[in-house]
Amino acid sequence: MLKIKSNKTDSLIEKIGVKYFFRLSAKIESEKIIKIKNIPADSILQVVTQNITINAVIIAFLVGALTTVPAVIFEMYFKESYIPSHYYLLLALITLLLLIVEIGMLYWLSIRSVHTLALLTGYEGETDSHLPLEYDVKNMMVRSAMELEDPVVEYLGIDPLKYTSKKWLIVKALLYKAKIALTSIIIRFALRKIAIRYGMRIEFVWVAIPVTAIWDAIVMYRVIQDAKLRLFGYYLSHYIAEEIITDKILQAYSPSVKEGAIRAISTVMILSKNYHPNNIILLIRLNKNLAIKEKKSYDDLELFLEYLSKTTPNERHLLRTLSGITAVFDGKLNRDEKKALKLIFAEEYDNYMRFSKTLKRLLLHGSIHKAVTICEEMILEKKG
Repeated sequence: MLKIKSNKTDSLIEKIGVKYFFRLSAKIESEKIIKIKNIPADSILQVVTQNITINAVIIAFLVGALTTVPAVIFEMYFKESYIPSHYYLLLALITLLLLIVEIGMLYWLSIRSVHTLALLTGYEGETDSHLPLEYDVKNMMVRSAMELEDPVVEYLGIDPLKYTSKKWLIVKALLYKAKIALTSIIIRFALRKIAIRYGMRIEFVWVAIPVTAIWDAIVMYRVIQDAKLRLFGYYLSHYIAEEIITDKILQAYSPSVKEGAIRAISTVMILSKNYHPNNIILLIRLNKNLAIKEKKSYDDLELFLEYLSKTTPNERHLLRTLSGITAVFDGKLNRDEKKALKLIFAEEYDNYMRFSKTLKRLLLHGSIHKAVTICEEMILEKKG
């Protein structure tokens, strides 16, 4: 029923990262499944996650700066000591060596940081038998730490790349790899123009140091934020499927609401153009109760809107809430998602968007218990 289409380019790197992540947990032996009630209080999570983020960002900044200094010194003081061919060859070798060191240290820091986050919630190496290995905590966190693509999955006929241009994905990847170099060149060019305008003859080679440091810090911050969303979303989706939308609760709705729930999640998930693991985890876990097997174009917005128009106020509220939760799980809303949510939420757009924004803020700040509470209150709220 679920088919993983793994990205083989990333598989070796991911395996190395998972192996190291596993080694960090090797001394802990447990088979328990973490429950929300076993996770530390929100006040503790907030303080510790904030400290983890600050420490990781500062260290990443220093790594970026220190690994750039040698190349800058060589360029500033030894450029005239070699013939051009030898100079550029040596500069390339120094840059490559430092790049390897920089990437290695950042990956190490990322995995250590996300592993600490996982331990903070009580993770001790357990797995969920209802999920494929690719969506285990350690695999998800390693992909977040190493900025690897999540595997594309085939589930209930849902097409994760339905609205995504393959050419744009390639261009996006190339731009991402070139961003530090481009930023350094642009800033250096701008500063040089300013210097010439005011009659100064100064080389701005040193600009590469703060630019690289700032980029590394920004990337590390984004990694930690994504890791928090993945981790807390992982436990939140488990609670929603196991403790809130139970068979007992579903009895209060018409049988067709099960199909509606799949449509609510799938439609927003596909429009995000970002197949975030939390969304597929929510879909798989929820479908364990719903037992939907037939493929029916669940990711079609028009069909979902048509379905919503035929539901009762209570059913419509449940499905809109699920759409709001799905929109939060990848941490951002693109233009297509916003347009779709305006149609899905209709006259109650402000109310549901307020809920989604609050949920996102709580997850990013480590308030998992408060996030669980507002989800439960929202899902169980009666309309009409």
